[in-house]
Amino acid sequence: MNELERILRADLHDVAGTVDIPVRLDTVAAVRDRMAAADHRTRWGRIALAAAVAAALVLAAVWFAQAVLFRTPDTAVPNPLQTPSEPAPAPSADPSAQPPTTTPSAVPATPSPSASAAATPVDPGERTVGMFVYFAATESFPNLVREVRQVPAQTPARGALEAMLAGPSDPESVTLWNPDTKILGISEHADLITVDLSREAEDFNLGAAYEGYMVDQLVYTITEAFQPTFRVLITIEGRPFVTGHNVYDQPMTRGEGTDSPIRLVIDTPAQDATVSSPVRVTGLAAAFEATIMWEVRGTGPEAPVVAEGVAHTDEGMVLAPFAFDLPPLGPGTYVLRITLDDPSAGEAGPPASETKVFSVR
Repeated sequence: MNELERILRADLHDVAGTVDIPVRLDTVAAVRDRMAAADHRTRWGRIALAAAVAAALVLAAVWFAQAVLFRTPDTAVPNPLQTPSEPAPAPSADPSAQPPTTTPSAVPATPSPSASAAATPVDPGERTVGMFVYFAATESFPNLVREVRQVPAQTPARGALEAMLAGPSDPESVTLWNPDTKILGISEHADLITVDLSREAEDFNLGAAYEGYMVDQLVYTITEAFQPTFRVLITIEGRPFVTGHNVYDQPMTRGEGTDSPIRLVIDTPAQDATVSSPVRVTGLAAAFEATIMWEVRGTGPEAPVVAEGVAHTDEGMVLAPFAFDLPPLGPGTYVLRITLDDPSAGEAGPPASETKVFSVR
């Protein structure tokens, strides 16, 4: 170190000794408290963030368990349709059996069997069940009628709709749906059934009244495979069913297409059935004062009436079951006609009537 450096160092030391830096203890304490508070907030922020992440993980785990591990399998076709309870095979007809009491909103879901009921084609050896399939009557419109069809037990809903599209065996009734319609999917979620059809379903030429019966025809048929009170949503290739008269974008129950789609139904004898005498006649009717008229003729154009009479439903003015036996008939082919009592004497239009051709052994 030279002389000049020693002089400068001595001068700096002397000057530094004259500098007075005041230090206040309360200021130091305030700074310390601020630093401690900032550290506290940071620590609780980290804890809150960790809790939020943990809660999100728990919610994700619950969703995964419900949506994947414990999810009810979707019943959409092409997977086999799993119905709430598989319909039991149709039992043998019992002439003494009385049909169950019913109302317009709850037509029996288990059809009466018929030895001659038309069958939907199924694979040989495949188990089938009897299912009511609904059609529109041509002789007594407006009126829905029904036939028993044998459909695959594993896919009764699809089988019933396919039978509906294929058409009836009775020449006095028709299907209102385009027979080229394809069933793209059927799914069940709680009490809602969704039926997805191909665009051919929109290809029809019906008035507003027939359109309502067309919708009811499908709703009544598909709910036979589930529960009569279930709701049905019809879609066309995944979009709402839109026609020239209505937009069917909401689920529907039985009878929402029309006020009273069923007025008269003959369940037995079935069309072209061969039965033994006495012939048991059963069905449903919404009859004034619970009264229906019946007659039996031969099949010729001038065939005379061989028997006629009056029968009664279980209850008047509402859709209710009826059951009665025809008088003894000899072997041959006959035409049974049932007509509702008409208190207006024709002023309200022709009364509902239905016929069935059957043979007696």
